[in-house]
Amino acid sequence: MRKYHTSLLILALLVSSVLQAGNAVYRIRNETLHSIDPCLFGQFMERPSWGEIGPEGALIPGTNRLQSEVEKLIQKMEIPVMRFPGGTDVDFMDWQDMVSNVPGRGKDRPVSIGHGGDTVSNHFGYDEFLNLSEQLESQPIIVVNFRDGLLGVKSLKEAAFHAAELVAYCNAGLGTELPKGMPDWPSIRAMNGHPEPYGVKNWQIGNETWAFFKMLREQHPQDTDKYYADCIVAFARAMLEVDPNIEFIIDGHGPTQMAAHIAREELGEKLRYTVFHLYKPWGISEVKRDGEPVETGTLSDSDVWSAWIATPNMNEEGLSVLRHPLLAEARRDGFKLAVTEWNWNGWWRVQPSPLASSFAKGVGAAGFIHGLMRSADVIEIGCQSMLVGNSWGIHAIWADRNGVKSPRYMPTGQVTMLYSQHHGPKMLKLESSGIPTYSQPFKMSGIGPSEKVAYLDALATASDDKIFFHVINRHFDKSIEITVDLTDMGSFDNKAEHFMLEGRLNDSPAKGESDQIAKIQRSELTHDGKTLKVFLPARTVSCIELYKNR
Repeated sequence: MRKYHTSLLILALLVSSVLQAGNAVYRIRNETLHSIDPCLFGQFMERPSWGEIGPEGALIPGTNRLQSEVEKLIQKMEIPVMRFPGGTDVDFMDWQDMVSNVPGRGKDRPVSIGHGGDTVSNHFGYDEFLNLSEQLESQPIIVVNFRDGLLGVKSLKEAAFHAAELVAYCNAGLGTELPKGMPDWPSIRAMNGHPEPYGVKNWQIGNETWAFFKMLREQHPQDTDKYYADCIVAFARAMLEVDPNIEFIIDGHGPTQMAAHIAREELGEKLRYTVFHLYKPWGISEVKRDGEPVETGTLSDSDVWSAWIATPNMNEEGLSVLRHPLLAEARRDGFKLAVTEWNWNGWWRVQPSPLASSFAKGVGAAGFIHGLMRSADVIEIGCQSMLVGNSWGIHAIWADRNGVKSPRYMPTGQVTMLYSQHHGPKMLKLESSGIPTYSQPFKMSGIGPSEKVAYLDALATASDDKIFFHVINRHFDKSIEITVDLTDMGSFDNKAEHFMLEGRLNDSPAKGESDQIAKIQRSELTHDGKTLKVFLPARTVSCIELYKNR
């Protein structure tokens, strides 16, 4: 009798844990909205100097080699594109500090000084990064120092020539005739172990150059935009003289927007991407509700969770979207965008702090990815910031700089890995009904409030032989049953695969738990080939792969 009552209690608890909010139904339509470039799911391997040293802290101590376990974790992520090395510091450093055997200097690499005066070693430089890119079959993006030419630290001609030298080091073949006065960089690359050119196609001119516009306006008050565009063109032409096959990415955010338009007219298709960066919510110093401060000690874990996962912006249906002026401009004028830095990057600035959950940040990052995918008609590249680190808390992989503790994935990186590994090249139209929503009332720095947030945020992509159904269950403690109608899409095998990211709220493990906060699990599903029904556990991000019959 006691067993019978216990079973009834367990059944009652299971039923109560499922959200009773109508029948959540999705219908996948056989209509392609736009393409999905795999480079949307890239990473930024930043090498900063302040508070974090990126891959420099993931090396076998005393060497220039990544720790083998770090390398294995990176390999499993299936990263389509990687950006390197900066970030803010790139506009304050000399690229030659990051290669060996520079003429007049010798084999060793000097220590560099970052933009804030901090020092950082150069054990992980261009050869290490580009060899890793080749090993991973990942497209590299190299960022060059633009500030030196833009703000007159060097003459524009000298600064552009210096950037062109990096192109020669990376891309020129042995015996190539280089511009007059340029060292034989291909031979130096060969001396450093790589005789063949790396063939870097994508070059970003500067990083967040909008930050320099106040000084630029002081130096060139009458023709700021034109001068900026002229500097871009000067860099591009010097670099193209070395390799005419390369393409460029430039900043188009805020004050650089008009200047970028002028540069596009000059460079045409060689200026492949205009870029903006997206981080939310930054440091949270206070919480407000209806414009009034809220005592953070009164916030429940559920309050914090429900705010942190409602990112980056919500549309009228409560789904994650991106909002940026460049989106409308790109659609109007026909150019493409890259978001070469993005992430959920918040932290509490109040004490005592409420819930500080890296897993909540990961589910919030899934909203960023859905926003990127919904804007993939114009956005082709996305680089999550940052790939490897140990201090800032926004890295995909945590590494021990002493090489003692095992490295591990962090939830934001696992989310991007999940989508990189499981998506199709076509975004499909998706209709829905009965989707439960909630109101998110809190303002936390760059988050909220939002009148409507969908507990379920779903989209569908397709390849020739699969449908990929991507869905976030944002609910704090309720599973939700969904029905997915496949009848528009033809005939399907009755087996499907469910890949699901789940994790714990607390960063610190309880006794017996892994240091790694989240994991991606695979399970098999069955359905009738026309309709799929599945329970989505609370606080999960899923991709369900459905196989078409041939």
